[in-house]
Amino acid sequence: MVEASDPLKAFVIGTIQALTEFLPVSSSGHMVVVKHLLHVTETGITIEIVTHLATALAVIIFLRRQLVRLVRSLLVFPFRRSEPQVGDDVSLIGKLAVASVPAGLLGLSVRSQIEGFFSNPVLTAAMLIVTGCYLLVSGLARKGSKSITYRHALVIGLAQAAALVPGISRSGLTIGAALLIGVEARRAFEFSLLLSLPAIIGAGIVELVSERLAASTDVIIASTLAAFGFGYLAIMLLFRTVIRRRLHIFSFYLIPLGILLLIVL
Repeated sequence: MVEASDPLKAFVIGTIQALTEFLPVSSSGHMVVVKHLLHVTETGITIEIVTHLATALAVIIFLRRQLVRLVRSLLVFPFRRSEPQVGDDVSLIGKLAVASVPAGLLGLSVRSQIEGFFSNPVLTAAMLIVTGCYLLVSGLARKGSKSITYRHALVIGLAQAAALVPGISRSGLTIGAALLIGVEARRAFEFSLLLSLPAIIGAGIVELVSERLAASTDVIIASTLAAFGFGYLAIMLLFRTVIRRRLHIFSFYLIPLGILLLIVL
């Protein structure tokens, strides 16, 4: 068992991390399985940071117009708070903050227990099945038209907290929760994607301040290109899937995969 220190393994890990970070199939669950199959005990802290920051950059570029508008509204809010668009944007920032609290609190309070789950591939396989079943249920949601309220934000935040367990998809649970409570599909997608930014960047910062970086230039380049390119591709695919209300199709991949892994493991 070795660390992912060669460019090919770094590229494979970066690709899988990026694709599964945004598609509702659980990046953490797939990374547990991939490490097991590639005989890798650790991806390497530099690769972890690079892939997190590269996928965050993919989100920033995809939502660049919305992010610029949110930042502008936040800056002018003290002077133009009566403008509806400015007020709505600042309210959205507040809702994102509320939705970020559950995962942050849970991650800080039971971090060691959660980290222990990552050495249990059987649990991961079982949670992939759970995610698949959840997506099937979300497919039954009626077409919604609601905007996101603070109560909705809290529910979505609780769904994100549950995704700290490997095998539970963050995007699947947050978008699925929004759809089930009647939020319009585009709003559900954009809120989930915006909500991913603090989580992804936060994870990268935690790793950055707590560990020593060590990786060759070719490994960094391979993992960065894979994470950014495939991350952006995954975001576009997720967008089209959610807008067409076909999020449940991923259950036909997750449930058989989980069952197969339970048999093999």
